[in-house]
Amino acid sequence: MIDPQSPTNAIRSLLFRKAETINERLLTRLHDAASHLSRNENRAVIGALAGMEVDIESMRSFMVLIRDHFQTENSKEEL
Repeated sequence: MIDPQSPTNAIRSLLFRKAETINERLLTRLHDAASHLSRNENRAVIGALAGMEVDIESMRSFMVLIRDHFQTENSKEEL
């Protein structure tokens, strides 16, 4: 029987999954912005980029949480 995942590992995995979701959304926005740029569609570029700052800050917050509170023995990074 497999041991259940520790709470720390479970939370860490959840934070990484959330960051991956945000990353996919950011990549889609950048791709859309690049497409609009190539067609000189300035308002569409602005729309494609709207909200990216919030997504970037959310992803950064997840990574800081992992670094500061949810490190595991196998994931310790050297400073």
